[in-house]
Amino acid sequence: MFLIVKALVNENLVGRCGLYCGSCIIYRAHRDSIQLRQLVADRENCRPEDVRCEGCQTVLTNGWNGDQEWGRHCRIVKCLEDNGLDFCYQCDIYPDCEKFHELGETASKVEVEDLMGNLEMIKAGKVVEWLEEEDMKWRCHECGKPVSRHLQECHWCGAKLP
Repeated sequence: MFLIVKALVNENLVGRCGLYCGSCIIYRAHRDSIQLRQLVADRENCRPEDVRCEGCQTVLTNGWNGDQEWGRHCRIVKCLEDNGLDFCYQCDIYPDCEKFHELGETASKVEVEDLMGNLEMIKAGKVVEWLEEEDMKWRCHECGKPVSRHLQECHWCGAKLP
């Protein structure tokens, strides 16, 4: 049994597309583990120090600007910035946007995320509640530490993730 201490809610982790940035492998690698950062760097063919992100809400102010498809090079962030929007739900073609549809299909199959449901909570002003739910959802069942939705096992303790 482990003790989970309720962390302060970090609103920078509110993904503009409805994903929870706290479970992103880039964010987790940057925050948690030099080994995980090296793994991502090898996969993305970049330097470990380039694997960094503080969450989607910081991307346009102090986010990373490398060549990989995260940070300022995220297709969703680029689209929103080009259209002067903060979230996908603000767009006139939401949810029929091809980029959003592709991301939503991947998220619902691979990452067990409901982007439209998440965006509805965000739109309704339930950001804190949503962030708290996501924080609890993306914790290791063995050690209680935050994990990435992209991993098969906890990068802290090695436990298999569901």
